[in-house]
Amino acid sequence: MSAPSENSRKKKKNRLGRLFFWLAVLGGLYVLFLIFRDDLVQLMRRNATVWAVYSHIADQISDRTLLGLAYAGFFGSLFFILIPLEAVFFFYLALEHSPALVILIMLFSSVLGLALDYLMGRLVGEGLLMRYAEERFTKTKRSMDRYGGAIVIVANVIPFLPVQIISVVIGATRFGLRKFLIYTLVGRGAYLVLLWYAADFFKNLLRYLP
Repeated sequence: MSAPSENSRKKKKNRLGRLFFWLAVLGGLYVLFLIFRDDLVQLMRRNATVWAVYSHIADQISDRTLLGLAYAGFFGSLFFILIPLEAVFFFYLALEHSPALVILIMLFSSVLGLALDYLMGRLVGEGLLMRYAEERFTKTKRSMDRYGGAIVIVANVIPFLPVQIISVVIGATRFGLRKFLIYTLVGRGAYLVLLWYAADFFKNLLRYLP
């Protein structure tokens, strides 16, 4: 009895360790972004085309347009850009836009961003992971071969999982792009609908509070 319980404890520790690792990676990326944000802006100012594109995107987001929502959904789904998509989604639901339209725009724009993460993982991720984490990556590939669809859906449905980085790893395993897109649409769509129901529930609940 002691051996299985010891193994289960080790598995829990490994899961927690992985969670804290990815949180640390995301936190580190965000800190680097904050540190070098002004430098990046200055660098973009040097190129008129790049600055015009950046200004257009920033204006659309600050003006709370549906195009701004699409930009936020796409760029916030890239693993190297940190935008709190749930906060953006709730914010747009509170505006006078149609909830169905907000869900659809956020769904397709975020899936496009995650598809780009997948493609980057497929292009360069396999070599890097085989070099620096061969044993773990081999296990991940086996898991994707057996439970790939379920893994993609769960990664998109469970809150606070680093789905952007997970999409990079999935791309590195060479899981089929078509299957990735289908399962991501299903998982992401379910997640956004659940968030919408939660927001609507609490909105109605507040009406009955004194």
